[in-house]
Amino acid sequence: MLRFLMAIIALFVVLVAAMLVGTQLGWPMPQFWTEILTFLFVITMVIGYNLMKLQKKQPQIFIQFYLLSIVLKMVAGLAFLFFLIEDTPAETMGNGALFILSYILFTGVEVLFLVRKQP
Repeated sequence: MLRFLMAIIALFVVLVAAMLVGTQLGWPMPQFWTEILTFLFVITMVIGYNLMKLQKKQPQIFIQFYLLSIVLKMVAGLAFLFFLIEDTPAETMGNGALFILSYILFTGVEVLFLVRKQP
């Protein structure tokens, strides 16, 4: 579990660093990039940590809770995107693209750690 937390934190730091470098280079950044990255970091960390605990303690119900977690992340993400779009419609493309890319990266790390064999 510690490796998972370290991987999620490392991904978060890399994404924030990439956004800061992009800002310094003058690239147009989505207005809510900090909120998007923080939201996805927190939700992935909480859900991934709890799923890993569940996978060790009660593997027979893991799949049901994993599927439930996917639905919860999607609903929370869609609500979050809806409020971002409602707040700044002109930034919809940038915020949406960053959200989807970050969602895929964070979920990929989560799945990697859930799929690998436990020692």
